[in-house]
Amino acid sequence: MNQKFLVKEMKRKNRGSNVLIAVGAVLDLVPRFLTIHMAASFIAGQLTKQTIAVDGLMMLLSILLKAVSSYFSTWLAHNAAYNALTDLQLRLIRHLKRLPLRFFQERKVGGLTSVVEHDVGQAEFYLAHGLPEIMSATLVPVIIFIAMLLIDWRLALLMVSTLPFMLLIKRASASVWKKNRQTFSESTRIMQENVLEYIHTIAVIKAFGKEETKTANTIQFAKDYVRAARKAAAGVSVSMGILDVFMQGGVVLMMAVGSSLLATGEISVPVFVLSILLGGAFTAFIAKSATLQHYSIVFGQSMKEVGSILDVPVPVQSETAQDIAIGDIQISHLDFAYPGKEKTLAEITVTFPVGSQSALVGPSGCGKSTLVYLLMGFWKAQRGCIKIGGVDIADLSERQLNEMVGIVQQDAFLFNMSIEENIRMGKPDASTEEIIEAAKKARIHGVIQLLPQGYQTKAGESGVKFSGGEKQRIAIARMILKNAPIIIFDEATAAVDAENESYIRAAIEEFSQGKTVITISHNLNAIRDVDQIIVMDGGRIVDKGVHSELINRCFQYQSLISGQDKSSRWNIKGECA
Repeated sequence: MNQKFLVKEMKRKNRGSNVLIAVGAVLDLVPRFLTIHMAASFIAGQLTKQTIAVDGLMMLLSILLKAVSSYFSTWLAHNAAYNALTDLQLRLIRHLKRLPLRFFQERKVGGLTSVVEHDVGQAEFYLAHGLPEIMSATLVPVIIFIAMLLIDWRLALLMVSTLPFMLLIKRASASVWKKNRQTFSESTRIMQENVLEYIHTIAVIKAFGKEETKTANTIQFAKDYVRAARKAAAGVSVSMGILDVFMQGGVVLMMAVGSSLLATGEISVPVFVLSILLGGAFTAFIAKSATLQHYSIVFGQSMKEVGSILDVPVPVQSETAQDIAIGDIQISHLDFAYPGKEKTLAEITVTFPVGSQSALVGPSGCGKSTLVYLLMGFWKAQRGCIKIGGVDIADLSERQLNEMVGIVQQDAFLFNMSIEENIRMGKPDASTEEIIEAAKKARIHGVIQLLPQGYQTKAGESGVKFSGGEKQRIAIARMILKNAPIIIFDEATAAVDAENESYIRAAIEEFSQGKTVITISHNLNAIRDVDQIIVMDGGRIVDKGVHSELINRCFQYQSLISGQDKSSRWNIKGECA
């Protein structure tokens, strides 16, 4: 993420706000000058009703003008900041959508959530409250110093005499602030990741009762976060305290010397009082500059976290739609390894004929799901190619590949919106009639009709209001609506009861007609009649054919059948019937 570009863009958008803030700061000084003017007139015996009226009117006018400038400067600054940060969040979301699965396996959901919500929020604070104040924090002290030079150059120099020491401390403190802020940000990320994981797995945690350690670990991470927050706050507080000594030191010296000059008659009472008032304003604006430095460090750290997402390169993919006719899926000499791991797939060569039904079988971890993820374009192989209808999928646009391939997985996910909207995701422009027809084909229409709000019923977070089988049938309705020519079933019936399984199988059999179907299943009885069974082991294809052929010649397939038979005869005593 180009932090300098964002700041430069915000400075451009905040010019009007900066000017108004500076004007407001100058207007804030007007009542002080007018007060001294009236006091001086009183001491000189020249205070008249006209003087009081004119000075009072000017005070009121300056206060009103300051209020108006404050209103518009705040509105302009926040409007610019919120627009910039809305754009930033949209950029993050769009970028996340385009990143490969590798990125999401390396980064936790809690950490990404922290960046999108917390770090972007921290950036807003600087852009809306810090950046617009820079002009006033710089301009007003200069104006005050010039005014003090005109009033009494000796007092002016005393007022700024301790500034060099303050600037040195600011510079030295910056590295400490930055280091503490980095530690705090890291603690925030770790805590949010663990809290989110804790909430998502609360059912498992409660099931283990006193024996689980996750609760204690999560509490420890929360304590580490509090400790880091305290350390960061202490670092800022101590530095600010020292800075305050040197910021106030110049004014103290000015008051001490000013008192001496007043005693000797070298300056008048109004000059002395005005100097004190201006010195206090000078200190306040200098203090603001120190606070802005801290805001800047927080902003820089937040933008670094944002950059950890936006700076991740997006895999190059064709944006041009190819002329393609749905044909055979041809996989040739495919090799693939996950980052930092040994090969998951090696020398995979297989053809899935158009309109055929094929099954991938093999022990867990043999690469079945990885192979279909490569077919869907989630990952890119290190060697070899995948072609559909003779066209390499690397030459297809993301949208085109997505329209061609659909998947129904073991864990069906429903979004926290209406059932109608969940199904419509398969075809955004689908009519209500099309959605109902898809639900009927998925054997879920009757269940939906019994709900209090029918198709407008909210699914709840992650579809919590529905059973696993019902969620699976809603997901199938979504896939029916999508009507992709290539369908993948990844253990689609593995986690459902017998009744739901019969509904799902009937739905699958109906809408799979004429499509190229690839099924991943450990239930070998369910795939015996497919056109082709591909047996995988250790990331390789060891054999392929129909059931009657493989049962006689393929040892790995025989082992899978034997294991399933033993599993089906297992009883609660742990023995085979």
